[in-house]
Amino acid sequence: MTTTVATPPVSTVSPALEDYCTARVITPADVTAVRMLVGIARKATTVAEPSLLAWLGMCLALRTPRDGHTCVHLGRIVDWAGSIDFDGADPLPWPREPQPWIDALRAIPALVGDPGAAKPFILAGADSPGGRDARLYLGQASAEEDSITAALLRDGSRHVSILLGGPGSGKTFTLAKDLIEQFERSATPPRIALAAPTGKAAARMTKALEERCVKAKASDEILKAVRAAPATTIHRLLGYNPYGAPQFAYGPANPLDYDLVVIDEVSMVSSSMLHALLVAVGPKTEIRLVGDPDQLASVEAGSVLGDIAMACDDPQSPLHGRCTKLTGQHRYPVDSAIARLATAIRAGDAATAFSILAAGSEDVSWITPGDAAGLAGTTALARGHAARLRALAKDGTPDSDATAQRVLEAQAELQVLCARRMGPMGVSGWNQRIEKGLALGPAPGWYSGRPVMITRNNPDLRLFNGDVGVVVAAHEAGGPAATSPRKDAVFALGDELIRVPVTRLEDVETVHALTIHKSQGSEYGHAIVVLPERTSRLLTRELLYTGITRASKQVTIIGSRAVIEAAIRTPIRRATGLADRLTGG
Repeated sequence: MTTTVATPPVSTVSPALEDYCTARVITPADVTAVRMLVGIARKATTVAEPSLLAWLGMCLALRTPRDGHTCVHLGRIVDWAGSIDFDGADPLPWPREPQPWIDALRAIPALVGDPGAAKPFILAGADSPGGRDARLYLGQASAEEDSITAALLRDGSRHVSILLGGPGSGKTFTLAKDLIEQFERSATPPRIALAAPTGKAAARMTKALEERCVKAKASDEILKAVRAAPATTIHRLLGYNPYGAPQFAYGPANPLDYDLVVIDEVSMVSSSMLHALLVAVGPKTEIRLVGDPDQLASVEAGSVLGDIAMACDDPQSPLHGRCTKLTGQHRYPVDSAIARLATAIRAGDAATAFSILAAGSEDVSWITPGDAAGLAGTTALARGHAARLRALAKDGTPDSDATAQRVLEAQAELQVLCARRMGPMGVSGWNQRIEKGLALGPAPGWYSGRPVMITRNNPDLRLFNGDVGVVVAAHEAGGPAATSPRKDAVFALGDELIRVPVTRLEDVETVHALTIHKSQGSEYGHAIVVLPERTSRLLTRELLYTGITRASKQVTIIGSRAVIEAAIRTPIRRATGLADRLTGG
Protein backbone atom coordinates (compact mmCIF):
# COMPACT_ATOMS: atom_id res chain seq x y z
CA MET A 1 0.00 0.00 0.00
CA THR A 2 1.39 3.41 -1.02
CA THR A 3 0.74 6.47 1.08
CA THR A 4 0.73 9.80 -0.75
CA VAL A 5 1.58 12.93 1.21
CA ALA A 6 -0.10 15.92 -0.35
CA THR A 7 1.77 19.21 -0.63
CA PRO A 8 -0.08 21.89 1.36
CA PRO A 9 -1.78 24.37 -0.95
CA VAL A 10 0.09 27.60 -1.60
CA SER A 11 -2.91 29.58 -0.39
CA THR A 12 -2.22 28.46 3.18
CA VAL A 13 0.68 30.93 3.10
CA SER A 14 -0.77 33.73 1.05
CA PRO A 15 -3.38 33.83 -1.70
CA ALA A 16 -1.13 36.26 -3.57
CA LEU A 17 1.67 33.69 -3.84
CA GLU A 18 -0.73 31.38 -5.63
CA ASP A 19 -0.83 33.88 -8.49
CA TYR A 20 2.97 33.73 -8.83
CA CYS A 21 2.81 29.94 -8.87
CA THR A 22 0.10 30.00 -11.51
CA ALA A 23 2.28 32.30 -13.63
CA ARG A 24 5.21 29.91 -13.00
CA VAL A 25 7.40 32.61 -11.53
CA ILE A 26 7.87 30.23 -8.60
CA THR A 27 6.57 26.75 -7.88
CA PRO A 28 4.56 25.24 -5.02
CA ALA A 29 7.69 23.23 -4.19
CA ASP A 30 9.62 26.49 -3.68
CA VAL A 31 6.93 27.72 -1.30
CA THR A 32 6.91 24.42 0.58
CA ALA A 33 10.70 24.54 0.99
CA VAL A 34 10.59 28.09 2.35
CA ARG A 35 7.77 27.07 4.69
CA MET A 36 9.98 24.28 6.06
CA LEU A 37 12.87 26.70 6.62
CA VAL A 38 10.58 29.13 8.42
CA GLY A 39 9.31 26.29 10.60
CA ILE A 40 12.84 25.16 11.50
CA ALA A 41 13.83 28.73 12.39
CA ARG A 42 10.76 29.12 14.61
CA LYS A 43 11.81 26.08 16.64
CA ALA A 44 15.08 27.84 17.49
CA THR A 45 13.99 31.45 17.94
CA THR A 46 11.14 33.88 17.50
CA VAL A 47 10.52 34.60 13.83
CA ALA A 48 8.15 37.29 12.62
CA GLU A 49 5.78 36.27 9.84
CA PRO A 50 7.66 37.07 6.58
CA SER A 51 5.95 39.60 4.36
CA LEU A 52 4.69 38.64 0.92
CA LEU A 53 7.76 40.23 -0.62
CA ALA A 54 10.08 38.28 1.69
CA TRP A 55 8.29 35.03 0.83
CA LEU A 56 8.63 35.82 -2.87
CA GLY A 57 12.30 36.76 -2.56
CA MET A 58 13.20 33.53 -0.76
CA CYS A 59 11.24 31.49 -3.29
CA LEU A 60 13.06 33.25 -6.14
CA ALA A 61 16.40 32.42 -4.48
CA LEU A 62 15.39 28.75 -4.50
CA ARG A 63 14.54 29.07 -8.18
CA THR A 64 17.91 30.55 -9.20
CA PRO A 65 19.85 27.30 -9.81
CA ARG A 66 17.19 26.10 -12.23
CA ASP A 67 17.81 29.18 -14.38
CA GLY A 68 21.60 29.03 -14.15
CA HIS A 69 21.89 31.92 -11.69
CA THR A 70 23.74 31.76 -8.39
CA CYS A 71 21.69 34.57 -6.87
CA VAL A 72 18.78 36.96 -7.35
CA HIS A 73 20.25 40.28 -8.44
CA LEU A 74 17.92 42.62 -6.59
CA GLY A 75 19.73 45.63 -8.01
CA ARG A 76 18.59 44.53 -11.47
CA ILE A 77 15.34 42.91 -10.51
CA VAL A 78 13.50 44.20 -13.58
CA ASP A 79 16.10 42.84 -16.03
CA TRP A 80 16.45 39.63 -14.07
CA ALA A 81 12.71 39.05 -14.12
CA GLY A 82 12.81 39.44 -17.88
CA SER A 83 14.89 36.26 -18.10
CA ILE A 84 12.03 34.18 -16.66
CA ASP A 85 9.82 32.39 -19.14
CA PHE A 86 6.25 33.14 -18.03
CA ASP A 87 4.82 30.70 -20.59
CA GLY A 88 2.85 33.44 -22.27
CA ALA A 89 1.32 34.80 -19.06
CA ASP A 90 1.68 38.46 -18.18
CA PRO A 91 4.46 38.95 -15.63
CA LEU A 92 3.04 39.82 -12.25
CA PRO A 93 3.99 43.12 -10.64
CA TRP A 94 6.75 43.42 -8.08
CA PRO A 95 8.86 46.36 -6.86
CA ARG A 96 11.13 47.73 -9.55
CA GLU A 97 13.66 49.08 -7.03
CA PRO A 98 15.80 46.96 -4.69
CA GLN A 99 15.11 48.79 -1.41
CA PRO A 100 11.65 47.30 -0.70
CA TRP A 101 13.11 43.83 -1.21
CA ILE A 102 16.07 44.61 1.04
CA ASP A 103 13.81 45.94 3.79
CA ALA A 104 11.51 42.91 3.61
CA LEU A 105 14.40 40.45 3.78
CA ARG A 106 16.24 42.25 6.57
CA ALA A 107 13.06 42.01 8.66
CA ILE A 108 13.65 38.23 9.05
CA PRO A 109 17.26 37.99 10.38
CA ALA A 110 16.71 34.43 11.57
CA LEU A 111 16.52 33.37 7.91
CA VAL A 112 18.48 36.03 6.00
CA GLY A 113 21.98 37.00 7.08
CA ASP A 114 24.96 39.05 5.93
CA PRO A 115 27.82 37.44 3.96
CA GLY A 116 29.62 34.86 6.07
CA ALA A 117 26.63 34.18 8.33
CA ALA A 118 25.35 30.62 8.78
CA LYS A 119 21.85 31.35 7.50
CA PRO A 120 19.70 29.72 4.79
CA PHE A 121 19.78 32.93 2.75
CA ILE A 122 22.52 35.54 2.39
CA LEU A 123 21.89 39.16 1.44
CA ALA A 124 25.03 40.71 -0.06
CA GLY A 125 25.64 44.25 -1.34
CA ALA A 126 22.57 45.62 0.41
CA ASP A 127 24.46 48.73 1.56
CA SER A 128 25.66 49.67 -1.93
CA PRO A 129 24.37 53.02 -3.22
CA GLY A 130 20.68 52.59 -3.97
CA GLY A 131 21.09 48.85 -3.38
CA ARG A 132 22.33 48.50 -6.96
CA ASP A 133 24.65 45.60 -6.03
CA ALA A 134 22.17 43.83 -3.72
CA ARG A 135 22.02 40.07 -4.30
CA LEU A 136 20.09 37.37 -2.48
CA TYR A 137 21.81 33.98 -2.34
CA LEU A 138 21.14 30.56 -1.01
CA GLY A 139 23.67 30.13 1.79
CA GLN A 140 25.60 27.39 -0.02
CA ALA A 141 25.86 29.36 -3.28
CA SER A 142 27.23 32.38 -1.42
CA ALA A 143 29.79 30.25 0.42
CA GLU A 144 30.92 28.68 -2.86
CA GLU A 145 31.50 32.07 -4.49
CA ASP A 146 33.45 33.19 -1.40
CA SER A 147 35.58 30.05 -1.58
CA ILE A 148 36.25 30.38 -5.33
CA THR A 149 37.30 34.01 -4.85
CA ALA A 150 39.63 33.17 -1.97
CA ALA A 151 41.24 30.31 -3.91
CA LEU A 152 41.83 32.35 -7.08
CA LEU A 153 43.07 35.52 -5.38
CA ARG A 154 45.23 33.84 -2.74
CA ASP A 155 48.80 35.20 -2.63
CA GLY A 156 48.13 37.69 -5.40
CA SER A 157 46.98 34.92 -7.78
CA ARG A 158 50.60 33.92 -8.46
CA HIS A 159 49.57 30.26 -8.56
CA VAL A 160 46.88 30.89 -11.20
CA SER A 161 47.20 31.30 -14.96
CA ILE A 162 44.29 31.74 -17.37
CA LEU A 163 44.33 31.04 -21.11
CA LEU A 164 41.38 32.34 -23.12
CA GLY A 165 40.60 31.98 -26.82
CA GLY A 166 38.02 30.84 -29.34
CA PRO A 167 37.92 27.49 -31.18
CA GLY A 168 41.15 26.88 -33.06
CA SER A 169 42.82 29.98 -31.59
CA GLY A 170 45.88 28.01 -30.52
CA LYS A 171 45.02 27.30 -26.88
CA THR A 172 46.31 23.72 -27.04
CA PHE A 173 49.48 24.77 -28.89
CA THR A 174 50.14 27.48 -26.31
CA LEU A 175 49.45 25.06 -23.48
CA ALA A 176 51.84 22.49 -24.99
CA LYS A 177 54.55 25.14 -25.39
CA ASP A 178 54.10 26.26 -21.79
CA LEU A 179 54.26 22.67 -20.53
CA ILE A 180 57.44 22.02 -22.49
CA GLU A 181 59.02 25.14 -21.01
CA GLN A 182 57.94 24.11 -17.53
CA PHE A 183 59.45 20.65 -17.97
CA GLU A 184 62.70 22.07 -19.32
CA ARG A 185 63.23 24.45 -16.40
CA SER A 186 62.35 21.88 -13.73
CA ALA A 187 65.04 19.73 -12.13
CA THR A 188 62.55 16.88 -11.88
CA PRO A 189 59.54 16.31 -14.17
CA PRO A 190 56.53 18.12 -12.66
CA ARG A 191 53.52 16.05 -11.68
CA ILE A 192 50.66 17.23 -13.88
CA ALA A 193 46.94 16.53 -14.02
CA LEU A 194 44.87 17.34 -17.09
CA ALA A 195 41.08 17.44 -16.90
CA ALA A 196 37.95 18.68 -18.64
CA PRO A 197 34.24 18.64 -17.73
CA THR A 198 33.31 15.77 -20.09
CA GLY A 199 34.96 12.60 -21.32
CA LYS A 200 34.75 13.78 -24.93
CA ALA A 201 36.52 17.05 -24.12
CA ALA A 202 39.13 15.20 -22.08
CA ALA A 203 39.83 12.77 -24.94
CA ARG A 204 40.26 15.63 -27.40
CA MET A 205 42.52 17.45 -24.95
CA THR A 206 44.81 14.41 -24.60
CA LYS A 207 45.06 13.79 -28.34
CA ALA A 208 45.56 17.44 -29.27
CA LEU A 209 48.14 18.05 -26.55
CA GLU A 210 50.22 15.04 -27.58
CA GLU A 211 50.08 16.08 -31.25
CA ARG A 212 51.20 19.60 -30.37
CA CYS A 213 54.07 18.30 -28.26
CA VAL A 214 55.23 16.13 -31.19
CA LYS A 215 55.05 19.08 -33.60
CA ALA A 216 56.96 21.25 -31.15
CA LYS A 217 59.70 18.55 -31.08
CA ALA A 218 59.34 17.92 -27.36
CA SER A 219 61.88 15.57 -25.83
CA ASP A 220 61.09 11.89 -25.30
CA GLU A 221 61.01 12.55 -21.56
CA ILE A 222 58.34 15.24 -21.98
CA LEU A 223 56.26 13.09 -24.33
CA LYS A 224 56.50 10.20 -21.89
CA ALA A 225 55.29 12.43 -19.04
CA VAL A 226 52.36 13.79 -21.11
CA ARG A 227 51.34 10.28 -22.19
CA ALA A 228 51.55 9.11 -18.60
CA ALA A 229 49.01 11.74 -17.55
CA PRO A 230 46.11 11.53 -20.03
CA ALA A 231 43.33 14.02 -19.50
CA THR A 232 40.37 12.83 -17.50
CA THR A 233 37.07 14.31 -16.38
CA ILE A 234 36.99 16.60 -13.38
CA HIS A 235 34.74 14.05 -11.67
CA ARG A 236 37.34 11.32 -12.19
CA LEU A 237 40.15 13.61 -11.06
CA LEU A 238 38.36 14.36 -7.80
CA GLY A 239 37.37 10.74 -7.18
CA TYR A 240 33.62 11.27 -7.43
CA ASN A 241 31.35 8.82 -5.65
CA PRO A 242 27.65 9.74 -5.74
CA TYR A 243 27.00 7.60 -2.67
CA GLY A 244 30.00 8.73 -0.67
CA ALA A 245 30.20 11.16 2.20
CA PRO A 246 31.85 13.32 1.09
CA GLN A 247 31.08 12.71 -2.58
CA PHE A 248 34.61 13.62 -3.68
CA ALA A 249 37.61 11.64 -2.44
CA TYR A 250 39.82 14.71 -2.81
CA GLY A 251 39.13 17.91 -0.92
CA PRO A 252 40.57 20.14 1.83
CA ALA A 253 41.40 17.16 4.05
CA ASN A 254 42.89 15.14 1.18
CA PRO A 255 44.30 17.51 -1.45
CA LEU A 256 45.38 16.51 -4.94
CA ASP A 257 49.10 15.72 -5.06
CA TYR A 258 50.18 17.53 -8.24
CA ASP A 259 52.51 20.37 -9.15
CA LEU A 260 50.16 21.59 -11.89
CA VAL A 261 46.44 21.05 -12.55
CA VAL A 262 45.18 22.10 -16.00
CA ILE A 263 41.44 22.37 -16.65
CA ASP A 264 40.21 22.76 -20.24
CA GLU A 265 36.75 23.89 -21.44
CA VAL A 266 36.16 25.86 -18.23
CA SER A 267 33.12 27.56 -19.79
CA MET A 268 31.28 24.28 -19.15
CA VAL A 269 32.20 24.18 -15.46
CA SER A 270 29.53 25.14 -12.92
CA SER A 271 30.13 27.25 -9.85
CA SER A 272 29.74 24.22 -7.59
CA MET A 273 32.18 22.11 -9.62
CA LEU A 274 34.83 24.84 -9.73
CA HIS A 275 34.45 25.21 -5.98
CA ALA A 276 34.94 21.44 -5.49
CA LEU A 277 38.03 21.52 -7.68
CA LEU A 278 39.69 24.55 -6.10
CA VAL A 279 39.22 23.37 -2.51
CA ALA A 280 40.91 20.09 -3.54
CA VAL A 281 44.02 21.84 -4.87
CA GLY A 282 46.89 22.03 -2.41
CA PRO A 283 48.62 25.34 -1.54
CA LYS A 284 51.71 24.51 -3.65
CA THR A 285 49.81 23.43 -6.75
CA GLU A 286 49.61 25.69 -9.79
CA ILE A 287 46.22 26.05 -11.49
CA ARG A 288 45.79 26.68 -15.21
CA LEU A 289 42.28 27.43 -16.51
CA VAL A 290 41.66 27.21 -20.26
CA GLY A 291 38.56 27.99 -22.27
CA ASP A 292 36.42 30.22 -24.47
CA PRO A 293 34.30 32.72 -22.50
CA ASP A 294 32.05 33.29 -25.54
CA GLN A 295 30.77 29.72 -25.45
CA LEU A 296 27.77 28.51 -23.49
CA ALA A 297 28.00 28.61 -19.74
CA SER A 298 27.44 25.46 -17.69
CA VAL A 299 24.01 23.85 -17.79
CA GLU A 300 24.15 24.18 -14.00
CA ALA A 301 24.37 27.41 -12.02
CA GLY A 302 27.08 29.95 -12.65
CA SER A 303 29.09 31.48 -15.49
CA VAL A 304 32.51 31.10 -13.94
CA LEU A 305 34.70 31.52 -17.01
CA GLY A 306 32.77 34.58 -18.18
CA ASP A 307 33.11 36.08 -14.68
CA ILE A 308 36.82 35.27 -14.57
CA ALA A 309 37.31 36.81 -18.03
CA MET A 310 35.60 40.02 -16.82
CA ALA A 311 37.96 40.13 -13.84
CA CYS A 312 40.93 39.64 -16.16
CA ASP A 313 39.88 42.79 -18.04
CA ASP A 314 40.01 44.86 -14.83
CA PRO A 315 43.49 46.23 -14.02
CA GLN A 316 42.50 46.32 -10.34
CA SER A 317 42.10 42.54 -10.18
CA PRO A 318 45.11 40.32 -9.42
CA LEU A 319 43.91 38.11 -12.27
CA HIS A 320 44.57 40.89 -14.80
CA GLY A 321 48.24 40.01 -15.07
CA ARG A 322 47.63 36.27 -14.98
CA CYS A 323 45.63 36.03 -18.21
CA THR A 324 46.65 35.37 -21.81
CA LYS A 325 44.09 36.02 -24.56
CA LEU A 326 44.50 34.45 -27.99
CA THR A 327 42.76 36.06 -30.94
CA GLY A 328 43.95 33.87 -33.81
CA GLN A 329 41.94 31.07 -35.44
CA HIS A 330 43.31 27.82 -36.85
CA ARG A 331 40.39 25.35 -36.82
CA TYR A 332 39.25 26.62 -40.21
CA PRO A 333 40.77 29.21 -42.61
CA VAL A 334 40.61 32.70 -41.15
CA ASP A 335 38.82 34.00 -44.26
CA SER A 336 36.36 31.09 -44.42
CA ALA A 337 32.65 31.69 -44.16
CA ILE A 338 32.53 29.72 -40.88
CA ALA A 339 35.17 31.96 -39.33
CA ARG A 340 33.49 35.17 -40.52
CA LEU A 341 30.06 33.96 -39.37
CA ALA A 342 31.36 33.01 -35.92
CA THR A 343 33.01 36.44 -35.58
CA ALA A 344 29.80 38.24 -36.55
CA ILE A 345 27.69 36.23 -34.12
CA ARG A 346 30.15 36.74 -31.26
CA ALA A 347 30.04 40.49 -31.92
CA GLY A 348 26.22 40.53 -32.08
CA ASP A 349 26.39 41.75 -35.70
CA ALA A 350 23.21 40.33 -37.21
CA ALA A 351 23.52 42.25 -40.50
CA THR A 352 26.93 40.75 -41.33
CA ALA A 353 25.81 37.29 -40.20
CA PHE A 354 22.84 37.34 -42.57
CA SER A 355 24.93 38.59 -45.48
CA ILE A 356 27.21 35.56 -45.00
CA LEU A 357 24.27 33.17 -44.65
CA ALA A 358 22.45 34.57 -47.68
CA ALA A 359 25.56 34.42 -49.88
CA GLY A 360 26.04 30.72 -49.26
CA SER A 361 29.38 28.95 -49.61
CA GLU A 362 30.98 25.51 -49.62
CA ASP A 363 31.36 25.60 -45.83
CA VAL A 364 28.19 27.44 -44.71
CA SER A 365 24.63 26.54 -45.70
CA TRP A 366 21.37 28.06 -44.47
CA ILE A 367 18.08 26.20 -44.70
CA THR A 368 14.82 27.82 -43.64
CA PRO A 369 11.99 25.71 -42.13
CA GLY A 370 9.89 26.23 -45.27
CA ASP A 371 12.57 24.81 -47.58
CA ALA A 372 11.21 21.28 -48.00
CA ALA A 373 13.89 20.24 -50.48
CA GLY A 374 16.68 21.55 -48.28
CA LEU A 375 15.31 19.77 -45.22
CA ALA A 376 14.90 16.53 -47.16
CA GLY A 377 18.45 16.74 -48.47
CA THR A 378 19.89 17.39 -45.01
CA THR A 379 17.86 14.53 -43.54
CA ALA A 380 19.18 12.21 -46.25
CA LEU A 381 22.73 13.34 -45.47
CA ALA A 382 22.30 12.56 -41.77
CA ARG A 383 20.74 9.18 -42.57
CA GLY A 384 23.59 8.36 -44.93
CA HIS A 385 26.11 9.10 -42.21
CA ALA A 386 24.20 6.88 -39.76
CA ALA A 387 24.05 4.08 -42.35
CA ARG A 388 27.81 4.26 -42.90
CA LEU A 389 28.41 4.19 -39.17
CA ARG A 390 26.18 1.12 -38.88
CA ALA A 391 28.01 -0.67 -41.68
CA LEU A 392 31.43 0.00 -40.16
CA ALA A 393 30.31 -1.18 -36.72
CA LYS A 394 28.40 -4.21 -37.99
CA ASP A 395 30.80 -5.53 -40.61
CA GLY A 396 34.13 -4.73 -38.98
CA THR A 397 36.24 -7.29 -37.13
CA PRO A 398 34.64 -7.92 -33.70
CA ASP A 399 36.77 -6.97 -30.69
CA SER A 400 39.24 -5.20 -32.98
CA ASP A 401 40.60 -1.90 -31.65
CA ALA A 402 41.23 -0.80 -35.25
CA THR A 403 37.54 -1.30 -36.07
CA ALA A 404 36.49 0.53 -32.93
CA GLN A 405 38.80 3.43 -33.74
CA ARG A 406 37.46 3.73 -37.29
CA VAL A 407 33.89 3.72 -36.00
CA LEU A 408 34.60 6.46 -33.44
CA GLU A 409 36.40 8.58 -36.04
CA ALA A 410 33.50 8.16 -38.47
CA GLN A 411 31.02 9.17 -35.78
CA ALA A 412 32.75 12.55 -35.47
CA GLU A 413 32.53 13.29 -39.18
CA LEU A 414 28.95 14.59 -38.95
CA GLN A 415 26.70 15.53 -36.05
CA VAL A 416 23.20 16.97 -35.81
CA LEU A 417 23.10 19.59 -33.02
CA CYS A 418 19.74 20.81 -31.75
CA ALA A 419 18.90 23.78 -29.55
CA ARG A 420 16.10 21.83 -27.86
CA ARG A 421 15.55 18.27 -26.74
CA MET A 422 11.89 17.75 -27.63
CA GLY A 423 9.74 18.32 -30.70
CA PRO A 424 10.12 17.63 -34.45
CA MET A 425 13.11 19.99 -34.69
CA GLY A 426 14.61 18.81 -31.40
CA VAL A 427 16.89 15.94 -30.49
CA SER A 428 14.03 13.44 -30.14
CA GLY A 429 12.54 14.31 -33.54
CA TRP A 430 15.84 14.09 -35.41
CA ASN A 431 16.90 10.83 -33.74
CA GLN A 432 13.58 9.25 -34.72
CA ARG A 433 13.86 10.62 -38.27
CA ILE A 434 17.38 9.24 -38.72
CA GLU A 435 16.66 5.83 -37.19
CA LYS A 436 13.57 5.49 -39.38
CA GLY A 437 15.88 5.69 -42.39
CA LEU A 438 17.89 2.74 -41.05
CA ALA A 439 14.81 0.46 -41.13
CA LEU A 440 15.48 -0.85 -37.62
CA GLY A 441 11.89 -1.60 -36.75
CA PRO A 442 9.70 -0.24 -33.93
CA ALA A 443 12.18 -1.17 -31.14
CA PRO A 444 15.73 -0.51 -32.42
CA GLY A 445 17.51 -1.62 -29.21
CA TRP A 446 21.27 -2.07 -29.11
CA TYR A 447 21.98 -2.11 -32.85
CA SER A 448 25.51 -1.92 -34.25
CA GLY A 449 26.43 1.65 -35.12
CA ARG A 450 24.15 3.19 -32.49
CA PRO A 451 25.91 6.28 -31.10
CA VAL A 452 25.23 6.63 -27.37
CA MET A 453 25.96 9.19 -24.69
CA ILE A 454 26.33 8.44 -20.99
CA THR A 455 23.81 10.52 -19.04
CA ARG A 456 24.83 9.64 -15.49
CA ASN A 457 28.26 9.18 -13.98
CA ASN A 458 29.32 5.55 -13.57
CA PRO A 459 32.73 5.48 -11.87
CA ASP A 460 32.77 1.66 -11.79
CA LEU A 461 32.88 1.63 -15.60
CA ARG A 462 35.07 4.75 -15.78
CA LEU A 463 32.29 6.41 -17.79
CA PHE A 464 30.85 9.80 -16.95
CA ASN A 465 28.05 12.09 -18.05
CA GLY A 466 28.78 13.33 -21.57
CA ASP A 467 31.01 10.44 -22.70
CA VAL A 468 30.07 9.38 -26.25
CA GLY A 469 30.59 5.91 -27.68
CA VAL A 470 29.30 3.65 -30.44
CA VAL A 471 27.81 0.14 -30.26
CA VAL A 472 29.85 -2.47 -32.16
CA ALA A 473 29.66 -6.22 -32.76
CA ALA A 474 31.58 -8.41 -30.33
CA HIS A 475 32.51 -12.07 -29.93
CA GLU A 476 30.38 -14.12 -27.60
CA ALA A 477 32.61 -16.22 -25.36
CA GLY A 478 32.89 -19.66 -26.94
CA GLY A 479 30.87 -18.79 -30.04
CA PRO A 480 31.59 -17.56 -33.58
CA ALA A 481 31.30 -13.83 -34.19
CA ALA A 482 28.91 -14.22 -37.10
CA THR A 483 26.20 -15.73 -34.93
CA SER A 484 26.98 -13.82 -31.74
CA PRO A 485 24.20 -11.61 -30.39
CA ARG A 486 26.59 -9.82 -28.06
CA LYS A 487 27.24 -6.11 -28.47
CA ASP A 488 29.81 -3.81 -26.88
CA ALA A 489 29.91 -0.04 -26.69
CA VAL A 490 33.33 1.49 -27.30
CA PHE A 491 34.44 4.84 -25.86
CA ALA A 492 37.68 6.77 -26.31
CA LEU A 493 39.50 7.86 -23.17
CA GLY A 494 42.51 9.66 -24.58
CA ASP A 495 44.47 7.00 -26.48
CA GLU A 496 42.74 4.26 -24.54
CA LEU A 497 39.61 2.48 -25.74
CA ILE A 498 37.03 1.51 -23.13
CA ARG A 499 34.92 -1.46 -24.22
CA VAL A 500 31.78 -2.21 -22.21
CA PRO A 501 29.12 -4.86 -22.85
CA VAL A 502 25.87 -3.03 -23.53
CA THR A 503 24.16 -5.14 -20.87
CA ARG A 504 26.14 -3.14 -18.29
CA LEU A 505 25.01 0.24 -19.60
CA GLU A 506 21.93 1.73 -17.97
CA ASP A 507 21.81 5.52 -18.32
CA VAL A 508 22.40 6.26 -22.00
CA GLU A 509 20.65 8.05 -24.84
CA THR A 510 20.95 7.81 -28.62
CA VAL A 511 22.88 10.71 -30.14
CA HIS A 512 22.54 10.71 -33.90
CA ALA A 513 21.37 14.15 -32.75
CA LEU A 514 22.27 15.78 -29.46
CA THR A 515 21.84 19.17 -27.83
CA ILE A 516 24.28 21.98 -28.50
CA HIS A 517 24.91 22.10 -24.76
CA LYS A 518 26.08 18.47 -24.80
CA SER A 519 28.35 19.12 -27.80
CA GLN A 520 30.66 21.52 -25.98
CA GLY A 521 34.26 20.39 -26.03
CA SER A 522 33.67 18.41 -29.24
CA GLU A 523 34.64 18.95 -32.87
CA TYR A 524 32.89 17.56 -35.95
CA GLY A 525 33.72 17.72 -39.61
CA HIS A 526 30.17 18.80 -40.47
CA ALA A 527 27.83 20.28 -37.85
CA ILE A 528 24.12 20.53 -38.68
CA VAL A 529 22.77 23.16 -36.27
CA VAL A 530 18.99 22.95 -35.84
CA LEU A 531 17.18 25.87 -34.20
CA PRO A 532 13.61 25.84 -32.82
CA GLU A 533 10.71 27.12 -34.87
CA ARG A 534 10.01 29.94 -32.40
CA THR A 535 12.15 32.23 -30.30
CA SER A 536 12.82 31.25 -26.71
CA ARG A 537 14.72 32.61 -23.74
CA LEU A 538 16.95 29.53 -24.05
CA LEU A 539 18.01 30.54 -27.56
CA THR A 540 21.00 32.85 -27.09
CA ARG A 541 24.00 34.23 -28.93
CA GLU A 542 26.28 31.86 -27.05
CA LEU A 543 24.15 28.85 -28.01
CA LEU A 544 24.31 29.69 -31.71
CA TYR A 545 28.03 30.52 -31.54
CA THR A 546 28.81 27.26 -29.75
CA GLY A 547 26.88 25.17 -32.28
CA ILE A 548 28.52 26.79 -35.30
CA THR A 549 32.04 26.57 -33.92
CA ARG A 550 31.81 22.80 -33.38
CA ALA A 551 32.38 22.45 -37.14
CA SER A 552 35.87 22.17 -38.61
CA LYS A 553 34.91 21.91 -42.29
CA GLN A 554 31.23 22.62 -42.85
CA VAL A 555 28.19 23.92 -40.99
CA THR A 556 24.53 23.80 -41.98
CA ILE A 557 22.09 26.02 -40.08
CA ILE A 558 18.38 25.20 -40.06
CA GLY A 559 16.29 28.08 -38.75
CA SER A 560 14.18 31.08 -39.69
CA ARG A 561 15.56 34.58 -40.05
CA ALA A 562 13.54 35.75 -37.03
CA VAL A 563 14.86 32.98 -34.79
CA ILE A 564 18.49 33.45 -35.88
CA GLU A 565 18.28 37.21 -35.40
CA ALA A 566 16.72 36.81 -31.95
CA ALA A 567 19.57 34.48 -30.95
CA ILE A 568 22.27 36.88 -32.17
CA ARG A 569 20.69 39.78 -30.28
CA THR A 570 20.25 37.85 -27.00
CA PRO A 571 23.42 37.32 -25.00
CA ILE A 572 23.29 35.15 -21.89
CA ARG A 573 22.57 37.09 -18.72
CA ARG A 574 23.28 35.17 -15.56
CA ALA A 575 23.03 36.69 -12.12
CA THR A 576 26.20 35.97 -10.15
CA GLY A 577 28.45 37.97 -7.88
CA LEU A 578 31.73 36.27 -8.76
CA ALA A 579 33.05 38.92 -11.16
CA ASP A 580 32.49 41.66 -8.59
CA ARG A 581 34.19 39.62 -5.89
CA LEU A 582 37.20 38.95 -8.13
CA THR A 583 37.57 42.67 -8.87
CA GLY A 584 36.90 43.86 -5.34
CA GLY A 585 33.58 45.40 -6.42
